[in-house]
Amino acid sequence: MAQQQKKKVVSIALLVADTPPPPVVAVRGDYTQIYPRFLQESLNTIKRHSWQPQVELHVRCYDVVKKMEYPDEGQLGDGLWDAVMITGSASSAYLDLEWTRKLAAFLRATAENHPLVRLIGICYGHQILARAFDGQVVSNPKGWELGTFSCTLTPHGKELLGYDENETQMAIQQVHKDHVPELPPDFAGESFENLASTEISPIQSLILRYPTEAPPLASTAQASAYMAFDIEDSETASSGPNPLRSMHLLSFQGHPEFDREIVENIIEVRTEMGIVTGELREKSLVNAKKPHDGLKLGRAILAMLGVEEARTDTGDSMVHLQ
Repeated sequence: MAQQQKKKVVSIALLVADTPPPPVVAVRGDYTQIYPRFLQESLNTIKRHSWQPQVELHVRCYDVVKKMEYPDEGQLGDGLWDAVMITGSASSAYLDLEWTRKLAAFLRATAENHPLVRLIGICYGHQILARAFDGQVVSNPKGWELGTFSCTLTPHGKELLGYDENETQMAIQQVHKDHVPELPPDFAGESFENLASTEISPIQSLILRYPTEAPPLASTAQASAYMAFDIEDSETASSGPNPLRSMHLLSFQGHPEFDREIVENIIEVRTEMGIVTGELREKSLVNAKKPHDGLKLGRAILAMLGVEEARTDTGDSMVHLQ
C-alpha cells in the first residue's frame, strides 16, 4: 500500500479592510475571494520535492471595518495562526477612525505579544503596518501610481524576493496615492528595511527581520511566543531554509493579487468619480496592461511561511516535479 503523503497546513488570518468596487466584485469577487485565490494560485506554481509534505492553505477572513472582528487571543496564543495578512483598502491609513485605530493597535499588540505570527501587508496593509510601528503615512504630493510599475530592487530585495542577479526591477500592479514616505523606527532592536523603490514612492516593500535566521512557525511551535532557536525542519530543502524564513514582517505598496481586469475596472470607477481623468487615465490604462510579477511575489509570501520551491542540493536550480 502506498504511504499516504503528509500534509502541512499553513493558517492565515486575512484582515479584510474594504470591499472592492461593484465592477471588480462582478468579475473577480470581493477580497474574501481575491486573496485566497491569489495565495492558492501562487501555491500552485511552487515546485516541491515528492518527499515534502502536501501544503494546504487555511485562510479565514475577518471583517475589520464594519464588524471590527479579529482572531481570538487564545487562538493566537496557542499558535493556531501562522500569519496575519491585511488587505488593500480605499480608505487612508492615517485617518482617525475607530476601526483604523483598532486595526493598528491589534497589529502592534500581535507583534509584541505573538511574535511568531508573521505579518503581511498589501497596499493599505503596508501603510497600516507602518502606522502600527509608529511610522508615517501621507497623501503623496507626487500623485497616483496606477497600473503596473517597475520598482528598482535593492540587492537585498533581489535576493529575498527571488530575482536573478541581472534582474533589477520588480513589476507590480499599483492602485494608490497614499504612501509611506520613510522607514518606521526600530522595533524590538531590529530595523525596518526597504526592498524596492520608484521615483513617485520610494518605499515599495518593507521587511522586519527576526533576531534569528528561521524561528518556527506558530503552528509548528504550537505557541506564538518567541522562541530563540532556529527552525528544525526535516522537510526543508537540504540547502537550508529560504532567507525569507527570517522575516517577521513583509509588505508591498503594490498589489501582487491584482490583475489587469481588476485594475482597469478600478480606473473606470475612479474616472466616473472624477478622480482619475485625462493624461493620468490614459497612462494608467496603458500601465494596467503591462505584465507583472504577482505570482512570483505570492511565492515570496509563501516562502516566508515555510512553503518554498524545491531546490537541488547545491541550491542552484529548481527540481521539476512530474
